[in-house]
This record gives sequence, structure tokens and C-alpha cells, in this order.
Amino acid sequence: MHFLLTIHTIISHRIRCRWRSHGILLATAIVFNVGASQLVLAAPIATNTALPLSNHEFILREQLALIQASDRLAGTRRELSQYVSRSVLGYGVTPKWAVFGVLPVVKVERDFGVNRSTETGMGDAELFTRYEIYQADKPGRTFRISPYFGVRLPTGRNGKTGDGSTDIFGGLIATVATTQWVLDSQIRYDFNREADGFERGDVARLESSFQYRLSPKSITLDTKGFLFGVIELGAYHFDNNRTMGAIDRNSGGFQLSVTPGVQYSTQRWIVDLGVRIPVINNLKGDALNQDYELLTSLRINF
Repeated sequence: MHFLLTIHTIISHRIRCRWRSHGILLATAIVFNVGASQLVLAAPIATNTALPLSNHEFILREQLALIQASDRLAGTRRELSQYVSRSVLGYGVTPKWAVFGVLPVVKVERDFGVNRSTETGMGDAELFTRYEIYQADKPGRTFRISPYFGVRLPTGRNGKTGDGSTDIFGGLIATVATTQWVLDSQIRYDFNREADGFERGDVARLESSFQYRLSPKSITLDTKGFLFGVIELGAYHFDNNRTMGAIDRNSGGFQLSVTPGVQYSTQRWIVDLGVRIPVINNLKGDALNQDYELLTSLRINF
């Protein structure tokens, strides 16, 4: 459900960075020298990274997502399809501090028996900032920790393509990168607020992404790009929604998902493809269970 893009830049030590968001989700890729070894870092597909943006560098990422959910309730087929394009722009204020803006466009199709509807429009925009608080480099390896904090604005149509509330979110990301693989992990919490009598439940998430370089087997001065295999895990806890202060018993619950994917990275652009598959859908009451989420994105530096 989202559109986004990314970028790499080369500094004197060959530092290149790229970033992505989720949803939320961000992503950064970086190539640089630590000691005598050159690290080639990939980016998560559906989660975040602690790797930095270069000073005064812009990042643009365009991501498309299709989220499909369906079931049968009391003999009635229920189906929900969400198409999201998300545009993300990031800027490196300093080598450690970056700011981001996210603008989604959403199409929602509902088919619940004889009740059918389609809504299209701008979704709720996000603004957030990320700051690297810890860096430890060794030959062939780097470790980074970055907290981030942001706000989601009610730019979508209330009850249609947005929630109408101004919400805040924050988290902490840790990244370990070597010459062969990268591991990104994050914790995040969304504090959702009430608007026009409706309050979506808060969301807590724990996500991890492992990217492994499949090709080339060795890196030379003639290397043009890199192919990565990606596997990601996500655990999500959803609080109950509330309507006019009353708890909605058909909302909230727990979900565990796995996202296999592939990614190809060059100096100027990155393209990836992944499928998020719920392996545990323990949602409450009559809440609609998600079938899958298809994600693809193109990231370009400029």
C-alpha cells in the first residue's frame, strides 16, 4: 500500500546511504569502508533501518502496496482490497540527523455481500525525524542505533481514506551490517487519538529484517550492483478501537507475519519486491483477517 524511493551518496570514504519508510517503513542502504573492508548494505522492505543519510542528501522512494483481506461471516463473503502508493522524501540535516515526510494516496474497495463501496483519495500524511545516537565500527562490520519520533496528520477523508485524528508514533532501530549481510530490528509504538467520536486502537510492533547478498559473491572495483535475498518477521499487537468511548469488541488482537523478498541495488537506484504473509491472525470478534500484502518499490538518489 504505499509509494516510496531511496538514494545513495558517495563521500570521500565511499559512504553511500539510502533510506525507506513504513510504514510504516523506511529503508537505507550504504556502502562504505570500515577498516580495510568494504561493507555493502541492503535495505529492509517492510521495516526500518538505523543507517544514516549523508549530510544534505535527499532521498526519494516510491512504494506500491496491495493489501488483501477476506473471509466468510454467517454465510456472507467479505472482501477488502486496499491499494496504496506512498511517496517518501528524506533529507540529511547532518550526518546523524535526518527528517522525513510521507504522503500516501489510497484506494479502498469493500465488497461485503450486497454492500459494495470504493473510496479514493489522499491518506493521512506523516512527518518524522530520526537521529543516530550510537555508532560502533570494526573492520568489516558496523553497528548503529537510532531512535525516531513523528506525527501522523489528518490529511485523508475522515472515515474514508483517513482516521481524522492527529496521532504520534516513535520507536528505536538497531542495525548490524557486515560485508555479506545486514540485520535491522525495530520496536515502535503508535499512540492513536480520538476524532469525531472514533479512536483507533494503539499499535505496538516488533520487526526484524535480514538481508543476505546473493550476488556477486565477491566485490571488485567493477561491481555495478548487488542482488539480495530478504526475509522479515513482524509481531503486532492491536488495541481495541473505541466509538463514542465504548470498546469495539470486533477489533484489536495479535498478528505475526513473515515477508520474503528480493532486492537489487545499484549506486543510483534500488528496486525490491516482497510479500507479507500473516502466519498468525489472532484478531478479536468479527474483525476481518488479512490474507497478504504485496509490496514493491523503487528508490532513487538525486
